[in-house]
Amino acid sequence: MTVKQNLGRQGELLAKDYLLKRGYKLIAVNCRLGRREIDLIVRQGRQPVFIEVKTRLQTPDSLSENPLTSRQTLNLKRAIIAYCFKNRLNPETARLDLIVILVDRAKKLARLKHYRNIF
Repeated sequence: MTVKQNLGRQGELLAKDYLLKRGYKLIAVNCRLGRREIDLIVRQGRQPVFIEVKTRLQTPDSLSENPLTSRQTLNLKRAIIAYCFKNRLNPETARLDLIVILVDRAKKLARLKHYRNIF
């Protein structure tokens, strides 16, 4: 596993723990739908919530950068629709959240920011 992949996996674990502590119910981790992947699928009450996790090393530009490209956003939308179709869920009730984790290796800490309903 590369350093980048390891950082991503650690970020997904942090995000999962964060969500579970806030009462979300875990449905799936790294759900593959063809060539697309959804990092975390959880449920908040009855609402399915799809989570994209972006983990980055903290830099001066970390907070101003948009972590999702338009292509990534389109792929996430398609993956959510495919998942909903496969599992007989109404995609209108689904929500996509983004969790950004900024890692400061010098201070050995990570900051997590949860953006709800990003589209």
